[in-house]
Amino acid sequence: MNQYKLIPIIFFVLFSWACQREEVKQYAAIESYPEDTFLSQIKEKRALVIIAHDDYMCAMTGTISMLNKKGWKIQTFSLDKGESRNTAHQRACTYILDSVSFMSLTSESIYRNPNPEKLLFEAFPKNEFEKIFKIEELKQELKVKILAFKPTVIFTLDNEIGGYGHPEHVLVSQSVLDLAIDSIIHPKAIYQSVFTDHMETSIMHRHSERMKSWGFDGNGWVNAQKAYKTDGMPTPSVEINIVAEAEAKMNFLLSYNERERKTMSFFIPAFEEYSAEEYFSIFDREFFRVIKFNE
Repeated sequence: MNQYKLIPIIFFVLFSWACQREEVKQYAAIESYPEDTFLSQIKEKRALVIIAHDDYMCAMTGTISMLNKKGWKIQTFSLDKGESRNTAHQRACTYILDSVSFMSLTSESIYRNPNPEKLLFEAFPKNEFEKIFKIEELKQELKVKILAFKPTVIFTLDNEIGGYGHPEHVLVSQSVLDLAIDSIIHPKAIYQSVFTDHMETSIMHRHSERMKSWGFDGNGWVNAQKAYKTDGMPTPSVEINIVAEAEAKMNFLLSYNERERKTMSFFIPAFEEYSAEEYFSIFDREFFRVIKFNE
């Protein structure tokens, strides 16, 4: 076939593919917050990312990549999720930070029932955490790791709803905050990764509808709001532009195993359908609630 006759065909195929992609602009932030200036003022550049589950640092990876390029010493610390997933996390993190380590604790081991029939993935009130979780054992492990690394900034998910309601997310973030409030650890600030109200509402509605279409209840987000007595994630304090980190962030996301990529796509919609440059020109900012100490 003549090469010039191929041009309309190629254009049609590309156009058709583009039309089939989910339109993600509807999920991007429409709000604006003050640009962060605090991180640039810190002289001792040491950051520790602490999360219950490795893949849920996905919403903050642009910022972590930026800090890494600016000479920050950065580590991440999460629950042990098994060899395959831990390896995937270590592989992904090579694009954005220095080193990865895992708690000796697993999801299973932080529950008081040593052999739970199933882990508690759905939200339940915080006043029941002590009956379900080994909170002091978790805090002790966190304390040892944090004091050994001596971070000036700690990155976590929020402690109010843990991103979307998973109790382990809330537990870990609340435990870190408690240690700082009690002056057992001494960061200058905790940066809690959050969404804006518009992002939260639109993305969680999408997730709910998808779950219902697959035959699930789909009310997890509403139930989490009721359980934690909150209307969602905390309001952001600051925003950080991550356009320059588009490739690094996309490489991080794509480095995961298929199962984790599917999970992340619930909250970073359809990222595999776009190029890094295109996607992160739309989702061009990351948002944080900043809690400062020792001011």
